[in-house]
Amino acid sequence: MTNNPGQQAPQADTDHKNFDASRRHPRYWLYLLIAVVVIAAALFLGWLPRQKRGKQVQARANQQKSALPIVQVVTAHQGSKTEELTLPGTVVPVSTTHIYSRAAGYVKTLKADIGDTVHEGQLLAVIDAPELNATVLQQLSLLQVSKDALSTARSQFALQQATYNRVRVLAQHGVLSQQEDDVALASLKAAEDGVRSAENNVNASTSSLAHWTTLASYQQVRSPIDGTVTARNVEVGSLVSVTGVGEGLTPTATVAASQAGGPRTGGAQGGELFQVSNIHNLRTFINVPEANALNLQTGQEANLTFSEMPTQQFHGKIIRSSDSLDQQTRTLLLEVQIVDVRRRLRPGMFASVQLHFNAPNPGILISGDSVIPRAQGQFVALVVDNVVHFQPVHVGRDLGTQLYVTTGLKDGDQVIVNPTEAVQEGVHVQAQPAPKGQEK
Repeated sequence: MTNNPGQQAPQADTDHKNFDASRRHPRYWLYLLIAVVVIAAALFLGWLPRQKRGKQVQARANQQKSALPIVQVVTAHQGSKTEELTLPGTVVPVSTTHIYSRAAGYVKTLKADIGDTVHEGQLLAVIDAPELNATVLQQLSLLQVSKDALSTARSQFALQQATYNRVRVLAQHGVLSQQEDDVALASLKAAEDGVRSAENNVNASTSSLAHWTTLASYQQVRSPIDGTVTARNVEVGSLVSVTGVGEGLTPTATVAASQAGGPRTGGAQGGELFQVSNIHNLRTFINVPEANALNLQTGQEANLTFSEMPTQQFHGKIIRSSDSLDQQTRTLLLEVQIVDVRRRLRPGMFASVQLHFNAPNPGILISGDSVIPRAQGQFVALVVDNVVHFQPVHVGRDLGTQLYVTTGLKDGDQVIVNPTEAVQEGVHVQAQPAPKGQEK
C-alpha cells in the first residue's frame, strides 16, 4: 500500500484544532490555578514553621549572648631576653672644687670670672688682710728676739764653760774649795739649760712664723685643679671670713640673682668664693631598681640622649658601682662616664640613659592592670574556653604599665585586663581583644 502525503494533512489539522479547543475550555484554567494554589500553600505551610523556629533559636541565642559578661583580654607572651632599661640622670663634672678663703679680709683683686679656663695653681683673686700681715711681721720680730736670746745664752754658756774649767783645775790643786767647784759646775749646767731653752724658743718662733706665713699666702686664692670657673660669689671689696663667706650681698639678693638665671656674684653662697669644674670629663649617676641590679656590671656600655639634641646619641660606660643597695629606695647607684669628644654637653643637663642587658629568665609580659591583689597573694584572671579561671602568679620586674610574671603563666594565655566584680571563678564570659591602647 502506497502512502499518500496528501491524505495525512487533514488528520493533523484535526488534532491541532482539538488541542486548541481544549486549551480554550474554562475548566483547563481552573485546574491549572488550583494546582498552583495547592503547590504555593504547601510551600508556605512548610516554610512558615521553619522560619518561626529559626527566629526563636536566634532570639534565644541573642538572649544568652547578651546575658554573658563581656571581658577584654590580651594574649600573654614571653618577654625578650634582650631588654632595655631607661633611667634618668643628670650630667655632672668628673671633678668639681669649691674654693673657700683661709684669710679674713677684703677682696682686693679678681683675676678670673665665670667661664674662664684656669690651670692648677693659677691666681683667681687676691685678698687684702692687714691684720694677717701685721701678725706675720710680729712673728718675724719674735723670731729675731728668740734668735738674739739664743745668741746670749750661748755666750753665757761659753763663759760658764771657761769659768768651770779654771775652777776645776784650781780645785784639783787645792787652791779652791770643792764648794766653789760645785757652784761653777751648777752655773755651767744652768747656762746649758738656758741654751736649750733659747733654742726651743727659736724653734717655736720659727714654726709660728711658718704658720702665719702660710695663712698669709692664702691671700692669694689659687685654683687647685685644671678646669673652668663655673661660679664666682664675690666682688672686689667683699668682706670674706676664714670660712669663705662673702658679705658683699645679702643671702636674699644672692638667691634672687641665682633664681633669675644670672651668675652668682657678690656673695658667697654656701661659703664658697669660686667653683671650678673640669667640664671636659663628664659623668652621670643613675639609680638602678633592685630587680635589675644583678644584670648590670661595671664595664657595660650605655647610650645617652638629651632633649636638647634629640637626633644625637652619646656613648658612655659604667665605670663604678656602689655594690650596695640603698635601704630607703632599694636602688643600686651606678656611675656612667660620658664620652663627648666634641664637648657639646654641659654640666646640669638632664639625660636619659639607656642600658641594654640580657635577662636570664625575663618571664611572661602582661599588662599591669591585669594583676589582682588578694590576701592569698597575687592572681590574674584567665579565659579558658570562655570560662574564667583565677591563676596565682608571682610578679617579677615592674615596668610601670607592664610587668613580668615569673611563675603561673605560659605563653599564649588569655589574660583579662581590668577585671571587674562580675569576673568570678567559673563564670562564662565573652572574650574580646582589648584595644591597642589598653594592652599596656
